[in-house]
Amino acid sequence: MEVISQEFIKPVSPTPNHLKSFEYSICDQFALSNHIPILLYYPAQSDDNIQESKAINSSRLKRLKKSLSEILAHYYPLAGRLRSNNSTSVDCNDEGVPFIEAFMHNRRLEDILNNPDENYNTAKSFLPLTFESFPPSFLLLVQVTSFECGGIVVGVSVTHKILDMSSVITFLTDWATLARQDDDPNTNFMHPQLVPLAKFFPPRNNVPSVSIIAEASLTKEPCRINIYVFNPSSITNLKIKATSENITTPSRVDVVTSIMWKCLTAYSNRSSVLTYNVNLRKRVSPPMHAHHIGNFIGFAVASKQRSEKDMADIVISLRKGLSELENKYVKRLNGNQDEAIDSILEMLRDYLSSMAARINDDVDLYQLTSWCGFSFYDVDFGWGKPILFSSIPVKCKNLLALIDTKDGGVKVYICLSEDDMKMLEKNTELLTYATLETSLPI
Repeated sequence: MEVISQEFIKPVSPTPNHLKSFEYSICDQFALSNHIPILLYYPAQSDDNIQESKAINSSRLKRLKKSLSEILAHYYPLAGRLRSNNSTSVDCNDEGVPFIEAFMHNRRLEDILNNPDENYNTAKSFLPLTFESFPPSFLLLVQVTSFECGGIVVGVSVTHKILDMSSVITFLTDWATLARQDDDPNTNFMHPQLVPLAKFFPPRNNVPSVSIIAEASLTKEPCRINIYVFNPSSITNLKIKATSENITTPSRVDVVTSIMWKCLTAYSNRSSVLTYNVNLRKRVSPPMHAHHIGNFIGFAVASKQRSEKDMADIVISLRKGLSELENKYVKRLNGNQDEAIDSILEMLRDYLSSMAARINDDVDLYQLTSWCGFSFYDVDFGWGKPILFSSIPVKCKNLLALIDTKDGGVKVYICLSEDDMKMLEKNTELLTYATLETSLPI
């Protein structure tokens, strides 16, 4: 891997003075400031003609830089910097986004894609945060890695502090749409009007910290990450098993989560708790649109008794956790601002209190995050859609992360202790429905 160049892409027009400070919402306040890694893999557009591939990729880079500069004029906070830890706003100073151009010598993109173990180990080098010269105050970093064959990888690291996954995919979609509008007469880029969620849920003092959960999850003990793939036909079969009078149309996420949770707890004599994040935009009334930018997630908690082994029952438990979230907290978000903020704070305090108790209790605790349904495979900058979307899982014990596969299946990243992973790998029911793509120590 050779770094060819590094520059800062600034907004094409300066941010107006009245927008120089982007205020956190109350949900942004308690969000972690880690970066979300996104990797989009695009195939070559030329057949083994190295010179032609270089010319095509040079054109791709120019398009990406130009369109990034243009989209940053709309997503102006991303060209700024996070202020100190005690601040509740972003300094929208237009200092720009680091844009790194890299080249992978003597490797073909398809060779990496066809070898999952190698893909995971190499993927880290496609992300700009592997270059330690950037402080954590940067909100967005971009790296484009070209291959001799003409394939490229667009790597994006974007802060979680002011963006949840809904906001991330909205930004990427808008960037890609703007990038291809010059060449595609059917592309009509509608200039987005961002609506900061702080307008509805402004920051407050004494917001509780989520560090207790983060510290409990991040472990120093040896762990292993397995990546399981559920193809569409397996998911169809799981839906049949999970259907009941109460839940007649379980979703892909319902059934994949249920079978994973069932198999994880198959050898335990303890009860189990699963926590999962929920995008709240479509659950409030009236629903919010994608350009309501920020973190707007709720915390759902599902419980499973050790005797509970039926797929349909586990799906019902998942939906019960979601129903409790909506009835206890979400409905109150539709009231006046003070009541809505009180509801968010109550939700956060209840969640943290519950998790703190369970961390020290005789309970198996798992965390789930799902990126399914976000249209990463539609991010087309003007040379077609990606052949692969992936991320880099973190060393977070008992964490499950779900993402879409290109054919409509689901890929599951799961991090467990070495001993727990050995038990999971022996589970024949899991291997009936899923394929183990790779297993990696971390």
